[in-house]
Formats: sequence, C-alpha cells, structure tokens
Amino acid sequence: MKFDRSLLPAAFATLLFAACSSAPPYAALSIDEDAEAESNVTVTDSELLDVIRVGKNPLVERVPGSNQLKVAVTLRNIDDEPIQILAQTSFLNAQKQPLGDDTNKQVKLLAPGETITHVAISKSSDARDWQLRLSWNR
Repeated sequence: MKFDRSLLPAAFATLLFAACSSAPPYAALSIDEDAEAESNVTVTDSELLDVIRVGKNPLVERVPGSNQLKVAVTLRNIDDEPIQILAQTSFLNAQKQPLGDDTNKQVKLLAPGETITHVAISKSSDARDWQLRLSWNR
C-alpha cells in the first residue's frame, strides 16, 4: 500500500485540533495573575496604552478629620492629538477586596503632551487600597 503524502497536512491539523480541545469542565483562571493584581492602574485598551503614561509615585494619603483615602495619580498624553479618557477608581480593603466604594467614570480631556492629576477620595475610612481603571471615552 502506497502512502499519499498530500494527506499529511490535513492529518496533522486534525491531530493538533484534537489535542488542543478538551472536554469541560475547564479550570478557571486566577485573579491573582490579572493585571490588577500587579498594578494599581490598569488600561483597558491597547491603543490607549500606547498614548497614555502614568506617574510612578501616586500620592496616597488620609484626609485629616474623616480618615478617607485620597489618591492622586499623574496622567500624561504622549500622543500628538488630544484624547478623551474615562477614569474610575475603586477602593478596596486590606485584602484587595472591593468595598463597593467606586467613583463614577470621570471624563478627562488631555491635549497633546498635557499632564494632569487625577484625584479620587474614598467615601469612608474603611479603604486601605485602590484600583484606577482607564478607558477611552467613546
């Protein structure tokens, strides 16, 4: 019996597909490996990531009297066109769990090369950590 080499690519593709697909259930991916576990500031779009820069050392302090958490983060547009972004801050407990203390999505307008400071203040003194999410205003 003669082996037909023209069938080899199809056979290989079939074997590869069978090896890549598996039956449920699937193991869930860990939140601990998420970008938010690594950084207090995340950007939701790769195009925005190309044009926005974030200061290395955000100001994080307590508001005297109320003990609310205040966060100030520097944002810079490095593009040659103006951009509109949305900034939303979530305040977290000491274990980085949500407190339900989220700011509304705030529109930030940045001219080419402009640097601004985004400031957010928690509603209560329970906040111990924070997460800032940046996205396009579309």
